[in-house]
Amino acid sequence: MTSGEMGVLEQFSLCKAEVLLPASAQSAYVCFLEKIDAWWPAEYRFSPDGVLGIEPLVGGSCFEDVEDGRRLHWGTIKELEEGSKIVLAWQISPKRLLIEDPQKAGIVTIQFSDVEGGTQLKLVHSHFERYGDGWREYLRAMNSSAGWAYCLNKLKTAIVKI
Repeated sequence: MTSGEMGVLEQFSLCKAEVLLPASAQSAYVCFLEKIDAWWPAEYRFSPDGVLGIEPLVGGSCFEDVEDGRRLHWGTIKELEEGSKIVLAWQISPKRLLIEDPQKAGIVTIQFSDVEGGTQLKLVHSHFERYGDGWREYLRAMNSSAGWAYCLNKLKTAIVKI
């Protein structure tokens, strides 16, 4: 593959999702970071009783603590802008295996903007080609109604209750 072809590939290997949340941008940002365990879908956890958390600092871990005492590291915070932006390495492969090196993972950028009626959350999951074998199917799955749109709707439902 030539460098020109790679540029085109990278341009199109992304997933976009957005949702209007009934909360301020600051509240939605805090909910996403600090209360992920309350809204992340149970069926998308590594363990039915796993507890999710995010260390809210650059270099911080996105993790799931499982019953046997292990901490599964599924992401790394790359950038934070208080109340408005979270960027993380998404270190889960197409086969739901953990990726140790954040440089070999996709990037998820979440932006929060105050709008009339709440917060517009925009999510972009990019660099699927870094996942290697199965990345195209993974991209299709994350772009489907059962992918990021599903997860963000879980956040929307939970944010009113939290």
